[in-house]
Amino acid sequence: MADASISLAIAAALALGLTACSGIDAGIDYPSDLPDIGPQLLTPENASSPSVSFSRFKIAPDACKGIDTHPITQPLSQEDFTRFLEAQGLKIEPKKARDNLYWYEFPNGKDGPDNFVRLRLAVLDNQAGAAADLHSSLLEHGPGWWGVRRSNLAILAPKASLREGLSFAMKHKLACWGMFTIAGNDDAYVVQGPYSEL
Repeated sequence: MADASISLAIAAALALGLTACSGIDAGIDYPSDLPDIGPQLLTPENASSPSVSFSRFKIAPDACKGIDTHPITQPLSQEDFTRFLEAQGLKIEPKKARDNLYWYEFPNGKDGPDNFVRLRLAVLDNQAGAAADLHSSLLEHGPGWWGVRRSNLAILAPKASLREGLSFAMKHKLACWGMFTIAGNDDAYVVQGPYSEL
């Protein structure tokens, strides 16, 4: 009887551990027309054709031509992000969820009702607050969830593979606008790119 209890406890622990390593499934589909990100990436040593895996690549400066990648220190609002999207040719009306939280629904080319990828924009008091919010949100949601942050704004995006999330972020120049970060199994990882903050 004791052996059965121990086996059951071990099986339960393993099952919980496996779900903790998979990330929360958002139940969304990313667009099927995402661009090939290969030409937009470099190795850390500036060579072409990097492996798309943690610490093996960075975003090439040429991928962000025409976008202001200077660090921003003044507070921003959701209107700043909306204007950035409009400059990229996207007209997305934010939906206010609460005083400092907005939803941005990017079309994914699918039939309704799930015909969008919803990104959450949090407006925090300062850069440190945005960094802490994004980091804790990524760890709470688990591997594959990703986001970007710029100044006091933190954007959380649904679970994707590293390649798919980065491709979506590069299609809309989000990884140029802010620091791209993705949750791994044990921490959140920043992808080096033209925009950076401390």
